Amino acid sequence: MSTNPQKMLLLIFISLCVPSSLALVDSIHNTEDTGDLYPMVRQDQFEKNFVVFEVFNDFKTGENISDPSYSTRFGVYPGLYWESSHRDEDDYPDEEAVACAYRDVDPYRAYQKQDLVSDQSRIEVGQSRMSANGTVRVKCRRFDGHVRRVSEALSGCYYNGTVYRIHEEWDEPNPGNDTSLWKVMSCQRSENGYFESKLVRCSIHKTHSWTNADNSVGSYVIKRDYILNIISDRYREGQWKKCVESEPGVAKIEEVPDYEPVCKVDNVVFKDIYDDDVKGVVWYCHIGRNEKRRKFSSNLNSGMCEF
Repeated sequence: MSTNPQKMLLLIFISLCVPSSLALVDSIHNTEDTGDLYPMVRQDQFEKNFVVFEVFNDFKTGENISDPSYSTRFGVYPGLYWESSHRDEDDYPDEEAVACAYRDVDPYRAYQKQDLVSDQSRIEVGQSRMSANGTVRVKCRRFDGHVRRVSEALSGCYYNGTVYRIHEEWDEPNPGNDTSLWKVMSCQRSENGYFESKLVRCSIHKTHSWTNADNSVGSYVIKRDYILNIISDRYREGQWKKCVESEPGVAKIEEVPDYEPVCKVDNVVFKDIYDDDVKGVVWYCHIGRNEKRRKFSSNLNSGMCEF
């Protein structure tokens, strides 16, 4: 009698524990719980049209799903400066060009050497930048709502940020303390075919002012030019003067106190007038320069001759 209750208790214990153990094993192999906790597993990524896509595997169905993650075109991408953004309607990764780069820089080199993409190479929309020799102007503009970089080849002389056409002249401030002395520059083509900005004249700017009835002040500027290396007329200011280039790009007006203008024609030196019977002309010496005049012949039938 004593052993029967023990057997009964053992039988009851087995009947209660075995179903629970089987249920525990079944729950371990049931993937529904795990799929609910970790439905997606990252598998890979790829790039398409400047967008990186993350590839996830659906744990339940085994299907691969591609999800757009971010745009690869940000920072300095050849030719333009980009900023990352997202589309409002679907949050799709996007980018927007906000400025232009003066020069193309390889992204890998730029990552290694940041000074290649410094702010000096950035051109804001609406601005432009000239090359060092003035042959190319790079502009940053908007076309149809998009930022574009445009390079324009120029022909002429580049001086102080401005391009001047061939033979064009302009006034420039002259280095030094004399604010009334300016230099006149000219765009010329050198013997080698290159464009050069050359100093051609000295210019004195004198400002004259007056006061109007309403106490407002008016003014005007009188300019007096001196051709480079040519001595001016002494009757102009009572003395001989000459414009010189004292050093490259610096104009200076010098007095020439002992100057005596003479001219020379066919080894004949004269000061005022030279009657050239051989050529039948009269030469006038004007500040050291020869000027030819017509001469009347004594023979009335021969009329007037000019050579």
